[in-house]
Amino acid sequence: MRKLILGLILSTLVVAPALACGPRPANNPAAQTNIPPLGASLDDTISEAKPSPADAAKVKELRAKMTKLAAIGKQDAARDAEAEAMRILGYEKAYMRCGPGTFMWRKTLS
Repeated sequence: MRKLILGLILSTLVVAPALACGPRPANNPAAQTNIPPLGASLDDTISEAKPSPADAAKVKELRAKMTKLAAIGKQDAARDAEAEAMRILGYEKAYMRCGPGTFMWRKTLS
């Protein structure tokens, strides 16, 4: 009986982290990771945030730069520009354990 209970507990501990990220649809390879689409979070956040005019201009400049970089295939540089724009708005990346590169944006405390 002890072995059965121990087996159930161990299997729960192994499976729980994998289920924490939610289901991933098999018919849509783009949805296989929990990485926000480039610029989507920025577009949603800029309408909610109340940046100063100088910060708003810088964020818009970085958004345009992101679009250009993504168009020529420089995804890493575009993500760096996105991170800088989100930092200006008061957000930082919070990496998750759902797979390589998965993250969400988290409001900074300062």
